[in-house]
Amino acid sequence: MNSNGLLNKHWFHVSLHFATDAALFVFAYAVSFLVRFGGEAEGSLGLHWPFILAAAVVFSSAIYISGLYSTHSATRGVQERALTLAGLVFFATLVLIGLTYGTFFRPLGRGVVLIGTVGAYLFALLHHARLLHVLRTTRERVVYLVTSAFDEMETRLFTSFGGQSLELVGIVTGCNYRPTGECRVLGSITELPEIIRRQNVNRILCTSKNLGNPQLTRYFCQLRYSGVSVMPLINLCEEVDQYVPLELVTHEWLLNASGEPHRFYIKKLKRFFDIIASILGLALGAPVTALAAVAIKLTSPGPVFYRQIRSGRFGRPFEMLKLRTMQVDSERNGAQWSGKDDPRVHPVGRFLRRYRIDEIPQLWHVFCGHMSFVGPRPERPELIAQLAKEIPFYEERQMVQPGITGWAQVSYPYGASVLDTRRKLEYDLYYMKHMSLFLDVFILLDTIRTVLSGGARAVEARAASRADVILEWERLRAAEGIGDSALPQPSATELELGAV
Repeated sequence: MNSNGLLNKHWFHVSLHFATDAALFVFAYAVSFLVRFGGEAEGSLGLHWPFILAAAVVFSSAIYISGLYSTHSATRGVQERALTLAGLVFFATLVLIGLTYGTFFRPLGRGVVLIGTVGAYLFALLHHARLLHVLRTTRERVVYLVTSAFDEMETRLFTSFGGQSLELVGIVTGCNYRPTGECRVLGSITELPEIIRRQNVNRILCTSKNLGNPQLTRYFCQLRYSGVSVMPLINLCEEVDQYVPLELVTHEWLLNASGEPHRFYIKKLKRFFDIIASILGLALGAPVTALAAVAIKLTSPGPVFYRQIRSGRFGRPFEMLKLRTMQVDSERNGAQWSGKDDPRVHPVGRFLRRYRIDEIPQLWHVFCGHMSFVGPRPERPELIAQLAKEIPFYEERQMVQPGITGWAQVSYPYGASVLDTRRKLEYDLYYMKHMSLFLDVFILLDTIRTVLSGGARAVEARAASRADVILEWERLRAAEGIGDSALPQPSATELELGAV
């Protein structure tokens, strides 16, 4: 399966549910016009369909921002989902009424609005009842192919990386290897077809090394022609949780991730999108920026704007402009991490940071081409040099244009350590491999959610547990007596942070 754009399984399903909710909203209003006007419905509907379609897109966007398409939304109850959908249908209806009243066309009648709103809610409720049932009952059964002690060690990481929709049934051995761990052994690779049938297996996992083993190629080809997916664990993490575990990244993965599919998007479509978005953002954000500038001037001595050298694509430096959120002498002792509750931030600056208002001036850099709207955050050259020594592959994030918002910013809580930076790099690497117009649009919607909620809080629990994964990885390597491998090792600084 091609892992780019809409062909990625996760984003395909998100897009499908997004389009379904929008279509159901339009269908509900089509039925409403038919009920109210009968044979004359076509003419009236023809005048209003652009506004209904716009409201439908707003409705689906609001559902995505609310997190109802996420696999993690399965933990939210039926009543909570029903109440959320009721509020979102009401919001979309207000948008529709506002659009029709703001034009020269005749506004929608009360009967049409009432029937359309109730119909849209009932249709969406049925759709999401089905979606919730699938999220709670669908569970893929996974088998791991083990041919060495190193392979067996990697299976122990599955419980940390695997999502709630996955179940490790057991392991299958190959190349005459005899496992020593506690994981259930289902048989050898020669028995794999029978094991798949008996255990109802959906997916085979293996290490990247085994995937390229000529002795196993025949078995893998047979499985794929039979409709059973075969992939390394790193690809499964991309598909299920949309990040790339740095412990599993290899130079071969990086080479394959930097392929040709994005070339047109990077050079043409993405730049066009950035220009249009930056112009609109600067126009709409100008009044907010002016009010913020006045508030900074009145409450904190010093300049309104803060200038700092950052690294752009391929490490090219540029001077980034932001609204100043810290005291003037905040770095008198040198460069420091900026934390979530940083005492150097003045009161107005804390509000500006919470709702990302301080970043509005960066739209000028997007317009000029120094930055993109979506991409990894630009970092200071001196910090990049330091972090590159402690975090494997950190400099790879400079291969694409930095952005105001990005997949790491909306997927991971505010970070202020080397360990947090390592975790964010996992999301940046995912974006670099899968960047597309559709992913950028969803990231922008996630940015709205992040701004409204005051931060990426949904993944805090999972983010906190990642330090344990790094420590366990190193302990397993030592216990198995495995020497140097293609996998990067965490630095002493990271292990110290993870142990705290």
